[in-house]
Amino acid sequence: MNVRVFFAACAVCVVGAAPVVAQSLTPDEIRAKVEEKTNVTNGYQVLLNDPDPARSMAAMEVMLESGDAKLQRMALEFGLYSPNPQVRYTALKAYFDGEPVLSIGIDGGKIKNQDQFGDLIREIGGTINGQGDGFSTMKVGEIDAAQSCYLWPNSSSCFIRLSETGVAISLWREWAPLQLDDQGNLVGTLDITGPAPITIPVSY
Repeated sequence: MNVRVFFAACAVCVVGAAPVVAQSLTPDEIRAKVEEKTNVTNGYQVLLNDPDPARSMAAMEVMLESGDAKLQRMALEFGLYSPNPQVRYTALKAYFDGEPVLSIGIDGGKIKNQDQFGDLIREIGGTINGQGDGFSTMKVGEIDAAQSCYLWPNSSSCFIRLSETGVAISLWREWAPLQLDDQGNLVGTLDITGPAPITIPVSY
């Protein structure tokens, strides 16, 4: 083959194989997509904020049971921050019914017997950080109607109790009451040779 013809053919191949540059979105196209997403989100918020309490509660329950993580987070946040205790209870019940894994933090700063505290934290599969605080992750088991509680996984012992007035957790066979704070955490205080604040974020 003539060398000049060969290189000309290769040049055509290279040019033909050049990647197609994606066309940039115009500001109007971006604005339309933003409006589309915003309208969908606002539609869910309208359902949750329905002036009819029964419809609002039903919307929250359907979203919590949907299996859609985005809708569940939106409905859970709505329920946790509601001033209505029945709404908060319903949101927490749906959350615990899903048998979530809880991230438990325990402030060990005022515990007198640190060795005992370390043993207790390790007993529930946790660790202690450099500041003496304990951390553990624990899965909520199935609900036991006879005992009115959620069980420890693979156990017949109660782990979590839920009522319209609050939540209680059983660690080391001692019950501690918990309340929702303004950041969506369950908080309370354990008695472990000294007060030990406990924090459990409620989130998907």
